[in-house]
Amino acid sequence: MTNLEKYNKIIKDYLGCSDDELNDDVLIYNRYPKWDSVTHVDMVAAIEEKFCVMFETLDITSFSKYSTGIEILRRLGVDI
Repeated sequence: MTNLEKYNKIIKDYLGCSDDELNDDVLIYNRYPKWDSVTHVDMVAAIEEKFCVMFETLDITSFSKYSTGIEILRRLGVDI
């Protein structure tokens, strides 16, 4: 499983979305029905654990759409 597939699995598991919804037009924090503050924190923790990284506070607050999570992981050295 690639790192992108791992990331997508976490997103789908926590948000209950489909493959077709894995994009910035659909997955927006506080606009997608299941992406609320509690799910956000849980999802960040799952991503940190899976990729052995630690999000900074700014990372957590700026992670507001699908692609931002990928950008953060890349900045943290994850090949995704």
